[in-house]
Order: sequence, then structure tokens, then C-alpha cells
Amino acid sequence: MPSHRALTFASTLPDLAPNCRRLYFLRHGMTDWNQRGFVQGSSYDIPLNNEGKFQARYAAEELSALPITCVASSHLSRASETADEVHAFHRLATRCTLQGFAEINYGDLEGKCIHNADDESKRLKKIFDQTSLDMQTDSTARYPGGENSKEVEMRTRKALQQLMNKNSNPDDDRHIVVVGHSGSNKILLSSLLHNDVSKFATIQQGNTAISVIDYNTDSDKWAKVMLNYVSHNEDRGAASGGRY
Repeated sequence: MPSHRALTFASTLPDLAPNCRRLYFLRHGMTDWNQRGFVQGSSYDIPLNNEGKFQARYAAEELSALPITCVASSHLSRASETADEVHAFHRLATRCTLQGFAEINYGDLEGKCIHNADDESKRLKKIFDQTSLDMQTDSTARYPGGENSKEVEMRTRKALQQLMNKNSNPDDDRHIVVVGHSGSNKILLSSLLHNDVSKFATIQQGNTAISVIDYNTDSDKWAKVMLNYVSHNEDRGAASGGRY
């Protein structure tokens, strides 16, 4: 039986039109590297820490009253563990992983701490911030040795299309969860909602943030329902703003 909290969350969402499908994009829960300011990216498979596990359960409970038929995630454990918590409330739903939903590759910055007070951390943080700024005006700008936003857009949209094609029953497969990462989620959502990856910086993604968007199968258009919902964490005093 869904909790009162879950029923309340479900009731805040508008009814889904007959010709639409609803996607629930989540960011993974907190990791130790999030808290310590290390860049994880796509090369470092860091699991959820205890706080991240609680966040994942809170998000899963929030979604538990919804008629979810598919729970997908990236292959990285922090996203996969979060998705498993969601799937625990929807045992009959399909559970799958797609590497295309992985975090952006930050290249040479991955595995590095960019939030210490030492000179090297400050130097790396400057590179990170400047590249992130450049990407807002140039979709070919990339982190040294890493990906650019157009490359992330192409692979995440390809993964999403594969997922939707695999779960394509117009009557049953209308509510799909995708658990990904901060950078890749921002770029994908910016592409779907604005058709412009340079607007990724306008989208926030706290740990286990829930972003809901509807896809109209007739018009081939996406519409925002909510972005960066984190009340399931904040109402319980849990942090929701881990980095990278």
C-alpha cells in the first residue's frame, strides 16, 4: 500500500493525456566523492554512501504510487543502485541498464578533487568552471580529454529512443523511470525541452532529484511537468546537492 506521502505526490501531477507518455528522470543518490568534491564522471564507479541510500529510498517511496512499467538506469553503480530502490516498489516493471545514460566523460579531470584549498585543486577547478561556461555557447567545447555536450546529447537521446522503442505498448508502457547523472541528465533534458543543449546550465539536478516530462506521440514534442523536485530529501533534512 503506497504511503500518504506517495499518494500526495502522485496527486500533484496532472493527468496524462491519452496520446502521451511520461518520463521520470532521476539523478542518483549521494556518494562519498560527491561530498568530497571529487570528479566521478563516467570512468569511476563509486557506489552510494549511507546518505545516498536513504535518498534513493526516499525518492523510490515518492514514486511508489505511480503506474511505472519500466525502470532504466545507466550502468554505473550509483545510478543502478538508485534505480533498484525504485524497482523494489514496482516488481512487475521492466528493469534495464543502458550505458548511453552514463555521466558525461570529464576526461583528465576525472578522479581529481577540485574542491580542496591547495593550488592544484584550484587550478583544476578553474579549468572545470571555464569549460562548463564555454559549453553554454559552444556545443563542441569539451573538458580536456573528455566529451562535449553534442556527443552526450547524441548518446543519451539514442539510449532514450532504444528504451522507448523496447517499451512501446501505447496502452501499458506510459510511465518510465530513467536514473542517470547530473551532467548527462541536464544535457538530455535541455535537448528534449529546448532543443538546445547550451541551456543545460539552467537545469538543476540535486541528488535523487525527480524531473518529470511528457512526450506527445502525435506531435513528437516534449513538455515540462516538473524539474529538480527534491522535497523527499529536504522535508527529511537530507542534503540534495552533491557535485559531479
